[in-house]
Amino acid sequence: MAQAQDFREPADQPFVIWPNIPVIRAADLGEYEQDRKVFADLHALKADPAQVLAALQAVDTLQAHHERLALAQLGRSLNAQFIGEIDKQTRLINPRVRKLRFEFAGITPEQLQRASALDAQNLETLKAKAGRLTLVAYITYTRLEGALMQVTATLVKLSSGASQSFTVTAPTPLLGETLAREVFDYFHGTRFTAHQNPLAGAQWLTAAPGHADRLVSRDAALRYCQSQNGTLPTAGELEAAEAAGFYGGGVVLRQGGVYHVQTGLYDTASSLDGPGRARPNHLTEVPNAYYYCIRHTPPPTPASAARVRR
Repeated sequence: MAQAQDFREPADQPFVIWPNIPVIRAADLGEYEQDRKVFADLHALKADPAQVLAALQAVDTLQAHHERLALAQLGRSLNAQFIGEIDKQTRLINPRVRKLRFEFAGITPEQLQRASALDAQNLETLKAKAGRLTLVAYITYTRLEGALMQVTATLVKLSSGASQSFTVTAPTPLLGETLAREVFDYFHGTRFTAHQNPLAGAQWLTAAPGHADRLVSRDAALRYCQSQNGTLPTAGELEAAEAAGFYGGGVVLRQGGVYHVQTGLYDTASSLDGPGRARPNHLTEVPNAYYYCIRHTPPPTPASAARVRR
């Protein structure tokens, strides 16, 4: 089966990134939450409006003063810390191919920032210079409660427009380092082969709509599965589906849940693994378990196999 193109391809190509990374401020979620509490207290008559107004004005003045000082250089600090941490990790592991490089030749930040750079006479020159870059990046951030901040870095491929984003939450002094490690690990970490569905020839069905989130009897579960041209899974099939997981073609089982299988009950609370979780069900008419149905794809007939070979 065809798989989505990996953003990191080609595997041995270095990615040259424009080093001047815009840092954009988003809404302050922590401040918004505090404001909501203040006004909730006012509506609940827990606070004196005059005192609240005076306090808000004093806080606004103090906050605006410090915000001008802090945010004026936050983008530059985060930009420098992010690049420095990428370089630090590169020196530590000394990879065969340096995947991320923040460098350029013959192009300055001003040339991409001033409007005159888009004039017709300069456009082709600008395109040629930008053609030396592989990626551009931008960062958005929002303040949370206390010193915590959340930042999202988005990398964009100039050749295709494809993007990849990374989000981290950390105290302000550690933002650049934490974000850089996330990006560095993505580009330099081991690339794992996609898992194969261990039961690719089977189709899983959820319980009947009327049985959703309910314990039902084995007989009721079996009757519904048969009405869907399926049956109850074996303990081994349920084990394989649980291992594959919801995103790998399998299913998700409740912690401490009990499920109907062909030989009885499959208890996820058991300390045993796999088929060892199965036990007999002596009360087949009592609502005592959840269930999934499984429908097996019939093997090809000799005639259809011959047509495929032809």
